[in-house]
Amino acid sequence: MTKFVLTLMLLFSLTEVSQVRAETADNSDAKPYIDNDVIVDPVSGRRTNLYHYGYTERTHSVQETVTNVGVVYGLTWVFYPLIQPKVFKVHDGVNQYKNNFGKLVFDKDEPVWNFFVHPISGSQLFLLYRAQGYSRMSALGLTTISSTLFELTVEILTEPASVQDLYMTPILGTVLGLGIESFSMSLLNSGTTAGKIVGHLINPATLLPLYEGRTLIIPKFEPEDKGAMVKVELMF
Repeated sequence: MTKFVLTLMLLFSLTEVSQVRAETADNSDAKPYIDNDVIVDPVSGRRTNLYHYGYTERTHSVQETVTNVGVVYGLTWVFYPLIQPKVFKVHDGVNQYKNNFGKLVFDKDEPVWNFFVHPISGSQLFLLYRAQGYSRMSALGLTTISSTLFELTVEILTEPASVQDLYMTPILGTVLGLGIESFSMSLLNSGTTAGKIVGHLINPATLLPLYEGRTLIIPKFEPEDKGAMVKVELMF
């Protein structure tokens, strides 16, 4: 009786092995497919991100840099009145602008503005220039130029330029921007939907067409070397 049971178990095991081998053979020709920006190998189950997010650093011509700064400067003229409706309520705005032009004061804003709002603005400027391929030092310099132009020529629509804002916006902004840069990249490359959503929210420059750091990964799915990356293309 015992021998009979063992024989049945052996036959059952051999049948299971044959079925597994048959299923593997049937799936050997299955092609990889994309699932939510993730490439899936149906044979091995290996999941590879379709895109990799990072930062490229390249040389920019003077003309290109002037254009980039000019575009940012122009946008500040558009968005400042939208986020500060009091611009349209200022009585005799032309004379007030003239009086504020060239004037520097130590503002008495609430700490939340100097240590939170302005650094956040500076961090997004920093990340915007980083997205265009500028090094961290170059992005710091351009953030300083852009924030200074804003303080001295745009914000004076409503108030004199602030001494604190001239250095807090670019300096604290860059420090905050470096932290957001690192954190957002880890989220965007996490392969999860939630990570991508949060990563884009805290670093919205990664959604703009000007972002140069996204690369398309084309993996090579071969039985002897699954998932080997054979081609990387920059997506501009």
